[in-house]
Amino acid sequence: LKPLFLGEYGADAFNTKIGREDQESQAVATKALTQEIVDHSSVKGGVCLGGFVFELADEWWKDDSGSAWEHDKGGHAPGSGPYPDMLFNDEWWGLVDIDHNPRRALFALGEVAIPR
Repeated sequence: LKPLFLGEYGADAFNTKIGREDQESQAVATKALTQEIVDHSSVKGGVCLGGFVFELADEWWKDDSGSAWEHDKGGHAPGSGPYPDMLFNDEWWGLVDIDHNPRRALFALGEVAIPR
């Protein structure tokens, strides 16, 4: 038997440092993380078989201190959070927003060449 790990990766689209949505930073992080997986893929002699992008659409109900009907701006960092603000902004992880409008991260994901 060989060990198997299934994991998710991604970046949220809210940057508390600037106090607003930051699609560019989410796109940069998503593309870099995807490229890292590709660079270590089994097709290239590595041990990685892929990853699950987290997540498709924003989830407005994630912030317990906010409202399920509002896109809350709260975040937390249990140790250290992701780029660029080091916080997990739970309601802002979608590659698309709540109305299914694509964010730049969705297109950045498509820019990474998948090895064959």
